[in-house]
Amino acid sequence: MSKQVHFTSVSPDAFNQLRDKLKQLGLTLEGNEGNINEKGVKARYNYNPDQQSLEINELSVGFPASMMVNENSLVQRMTQMVEEYGGRTA
Repeated sequence: MSKQVHFTSVSPDAFNQLRDKLKQLGLTLEGNEGNINEKGVKARYNYNPDQQSLEINELSVGFPASMMVNENSLVQRMTQMVEEYGGRTA
């Protein structure tokens, strides 16, 4: 079952930091919106810098990523990263 999460108060700097951290996990976010389809992780994302909001939809974790994380733990990691830079869950 796919997950979705919406963050607010995500400054452009916070979004860039999140992108860098996710890249370390092997997940690339190119631009402010798009799709992730890497290492078994699939999602759609949309970052609005004017509203400082980030939506991640249809997040699912399959093999091989499922050996390390599931949807809930990945959302938890992303939430921690966003909160570290001043954002919060909507």
